[in-house]
Amino acid sequence: MAYSGQLNTNEVFASLFNMIISTQVFGTGVDGLSGIYMKRKVDGTLYGDTKLYISTDVLRSYGWSHTDSTYNLLTQKRPPAPVIEEIVIDIFRQIPVSVDNYLTKRAFKDEGTFGQFNGVVLAWMSKTKEVYEHTTYTTQMLVAAQAGASAFTAIDLSTPPTGTTGLDVNVWKAQYAFKKLDDYMKEIMEPSRDYNDLGFLRTYKLSDFDVVVPIGWMSDVKKLDVPFLFNADDKPNLVEVHWKYFGTKIGSNGTTIGANVVVRALVEKVYGAVNLFPGDLLPNSTAYLADEVYTADYQAAPDINSDITIVMIHKQDFPIMSAFSVGTSFFNAKTLVTNQYLTFGHNEIEDAHLSERALLKVATSNS
Repeated sequence: MAYSGQLNTNEVFASLFNMIISTQVFGTGVDGLSGIYMKRKVDGTLYGDTKLYISTDVLRSYGWSHTDSTYNLLTQKRPPAPVIEEIVIDIFRQIPVSVDNYLTKRAFKDEGTFGQFNGVVLAWMSKTKEVYEHTTYTTQMLVAAQAGASAFTAIDLSTPPTGTTGLDVNVWKAQYAFKKLDDYMKEIMEPSRDYNDLGFLRTYKLSDFDVVVPIGWMSDVKKLDVPFLFNADDKPNLVEVHWKYFGTKIGSNGTTIGANVVVRALVEKVYGAVNLFPGDLLPNSTAYLADEVYTADYQAAPDINSDITIVMIHKQDFPIMSAFSVGTSFFNAKTLVTNQYLTFGHNEIEDAHLSERALLKVATSNS
């Protein structure tokens, strides 16, 4: 329970008070954050803020014979015009915290515990940056990917083979879902203009993509698809991401209902008295602005009987370019307080999809 600030009266002498035995400072408690964004970080720089990506298309062939006069040696046959896309570092954030070695220290029984407390407070600066990156990059990437992806025909899981009942229905759904995913991903190995936004001729491999599914659905697939457990062969390697990050951006102002269960933050922002990171649920009856929130697809972890959207994101798509990350401090000699700052920058993740890279999705249907 919360400490009231009062010492307990001694059981023998009422004029005495039992002492505080010890004080323990817990660490930040945030560790092991990683996700589909980690391998998408590309070189940033102190001096420039733009990275260019140039895409070109296939050439064409002509009929030829030794008497052909279609074109001569002086005819210029330029390649199709290239397309240039840019990623710009244009978002900068700062994490401030004030610490002191004097007034706060009076609340601690010894130097070691106070030093431990200050160490944890300062460690929260880098941990807060990690939380910001994890939630911001994951949320904005998945929301943008779902909105911009080209859709394959939905995987129909509503009609198991005649006579299939009980647990066998779920086994069939798991196996059939993998089969259809495998079929779709093999289609992109054939030269085609269908799978990138530029309409350029491309081929892709299964290994080029992260096949992203919400946590919960994959568990059923793994546990019920027995051949997958013992013979993985070349089936799609699904990447699990927390279900709360899947959704659709809300492009207009609004207010959450009295029992909000689906509207979540797309950017870090204070709502009421609470600072929400991307993916956090907004409070009930709370006003929000356009493009700052999204409607989550799921209210809980889906299973094999849920309708979900599987997103196939190229491993080189949605590049994340970081600017400098620098820690600075200012000592106020009047108040004896040190203001610490961690400043960092990155590009806009939501707009970082590269038209060169295929971005695909497929829904499952159980009804």
